[in-house]
Amino acid sequence: MKKKVMKSCIWSVAVCGSETWTVGKNEVRIINAFETWCWRRMLKIKWTDRITNDEVFQRAKEEKLLLKTLKNRSHLWIGHTIRHNEFVGAILKKNAVGRPGLQYLKQVAINTTADSYIAMRRMACNKCRRKAANQSND
Repeated sequence: MKKKVMKSCIWSVAVCGSETWTVGKNEVRIINAFETWCWRRMLKIKWTDRITNDEVFQRAKEEKLLLKTLKNRSHLWIGHTIRHNEFVGAILKKNAVGRPGLQYLKQVAINTTADSYIAMRRMACNKCRRKAANQSND
């Protein structure tokens, strides 16, 4: 029961709006630390106990899923945005003035195994075509 409460209440609040985050190395470290901290709290493991993070996940009988969930939500959101909203898609393509930071579209392209924005757009359009074809066959 505790696992269900943590996954449904705590994680949903923690990843709220995560679809638009740019996640660098530091953020990955923080997200993984938060997930481990949650499992330690649920299992009532003190921070002074010498228990590795892997052992914590073994005791909880879980895997590291928070970062995967975050990437999946980002993948689904960008596909939806590209398919249904040209205005937002045009904004996402625009480059900002100044020092280039971690670009959202490059990160999403890496997560979706696409080479570029054009490849992501092609993947999103293919999904629309498959959906339309399935509806016409029904």
